[in-house]
Amino acid sequence: MSQLRPFPGTALLTAALVAASLACGHRGDPLPPLRHTPPGLAEFRLAQRGDALEVTLLTPAASVDGIAYERLVVEILFAQGEKDLEKAGERREVLAYARQRVVQAIALPAPGTIARAAARGIVGGEKGPRTLTMALIAQTPIAAPRELRARLVADGVRLDWAGDLPKPVSAAVLPPRMPGAPVQPPAPGTRPLPSPAVSVERRVAGFHVYRRVGTESYRLPLAQEPLEEPSATDTTAPQGATACYVIRAAASVDPLVESAASNEACLEVRDIQPPAAPTGTAVLPRERGLEVLWTPSPEQDLAGYRVYREAPGEARSRVVELEAARSAWLDASARAGVVYQYDVTAIDRAGNESPRSPAVEASLP
Repeated sequence: MSQLRPFPGTALLTAALVAASLACGHRGDPLPPLRHTPPGLAEFRLAQRGDALEVTLLTPAASVDGIAYERLVVEILFAQGEKDLEKAGERREVLAYARQRVVQAIALPAPGTIARAAARGIVGGEKGPRTLTMALIAQTPIAAPRELRARLVADGVRLDWAGDLPKPVSAAVLPPRMPGAPVQPPAPGTRPLPSPAVSVERRVAGFHVYRRVGTESYRLPLAQEPLEEPSATDTTAPQGATACYVIRAAASVDPLVESAASNEACLEVRDIQPPAAPTGTAVLPRERGLEVLWTPSPEQDLAGYRVYREAPGEARSRVVELEAARSAWLDASARAGVVYQYDVTAIDRAGNESPRSPAVEASLP
């Protein structure tokens, strides 16, 4: 019986016809268009600052599908009491740039009133998801610190101010309790917390220090916990920049209830810490004069040395300034028979001069 065999090259011809059909305009299902919908807003917070409520948030850089934004609208919803934010809340629309920190002030309701707020982004009519609703109980405004002074010290910027330490307040809104639900008693040997906002383990009242550098804005306090004393030292201020400070008194940290800002104090941050005094100073008579020697300084920002000389009838004066690589100098002007005293100081790149080394004396025969 004869067998049927494929014509030579049939498989190659079939593959070529299939490829040709795909190349002639036959395509799969079209992809859906990219969405402009904003993602959720970041770093949303409701706080009381002085005699106003403050909403802060950070806008996104792109949509949920990665379309970069230049601008977008931020919708802020605000209500007092138990009103429904969507149905009965006040609305405020703010035009903002992408990756912009938005700060909006809202009139402070009467003390004891519950304030609630949320926000969402809107682009081209497409609304993003709403943030979680933040709430707090409005408080009587707190007195602001005053007379803030800033000065440079060896380890940073020293801040001192005047103002009374505020008393802690309960500004947190308790979640609703189902009718008839039993109240959970405290565990044996413990005492109940005064309120959700006043913890016995974490300080919640005191002073917050805020810093900005250059044209930046004030954001978060330098320390999470408020300070008890009206003074602080900022050891992280960047060298060579202008740093500005304000102080706010805080009566609650979660939610945040603060006073208005104190006066602003600004200064240029620079190094004022002098290097250590040189050690190992000695003077040796040489053929052409007196040679002053010292041990090289280990200072990281060393710029050089200054050699001082004193003689009978002459006041102590600087006779030479040398680069950091030097650790000896020949005084060729020394006269025979005159007893000279020498000491050496170190200088750093900021121009700070160390204390003098112990004086040593010598004379040429």
